[in-house]
Amino acid sequence: MDYTSTRTQIYIPKSLRDDIDKARVHLGESLAEYLRKAALERLKKSNRQKVDLAKLADEIVGSVKNGAWSEIDVDKWLREERQDRPGL
Repeated sequence: MDYTSTRTQIYIPKSLRDDIDKARVHLGESLAEYLRKAALERLKKSNRQKVDLAKLADEIVGSVKNGAWSEIDVDKWLREERQDRPGL
């Protein structure tokens, strides 16, 4: 890999380490390689979820602006709802 690496030490339960060892040996990967791939996959999944949430928000806003709510001042409505329910 073409990047500067940082040595990192972590503590994990023995049962998790045993499961990781079984999986990585089956795949023919070192512990470090297995954990790097797992971390990268989690980051990718997190980023996909952010994109999906942004897309969902855009769709909701679009449907509000172009749908049945198009004649309602959404910002005003939201301010009023927030005043009625302080937790929002």
